[in-house]
Amino acid sequence: MSDMTKLPQHIDELGVVLTQTAKHEQSLVKALADALGKVDDQLMQDIRKVAVQHQARRAEIFLELQALAHTIGAFPTAHEIPHVPADNDAQPHFAAAVGDWRQAALNINYQDELDFHLNGTGPQH
Repeated sequence: MSDMTKLPQHIDELGVVLTQTAKHEQSLVKALADALGKVDDQLMQDIRKVAVQHQARRAEIFLELQALAHTIGAFPTAHEIPHVPADNDAQPHFAAAVGDWRQAALNINYQDELDFHLNGTGPQH
């Protein structure tokens, strides 16, 4: 047999190989689409969870601000004022009161907060 007589057989074999390759690639594309769909669903759940936690924290902060607003202008009682002795009668030293929002704001690390809510991990110190 000559090579010319085998040509239709080779063409048929190549057609079978191309069909198999196409089916395999279609299954890979479908698997990738399914995996991306699962990742999208998980991301949406995580975003919703962060949103709920954020709303809860906002509500808590709002309540704290309302409590602060009620105490503005009111004189603290003697047990609410911290007593800090002066250092060898040098400059008077004042400590931040317990619950001082200014000090708390300085202690916030937004990257740690974001990592905690997105990854479920706290600060890595």
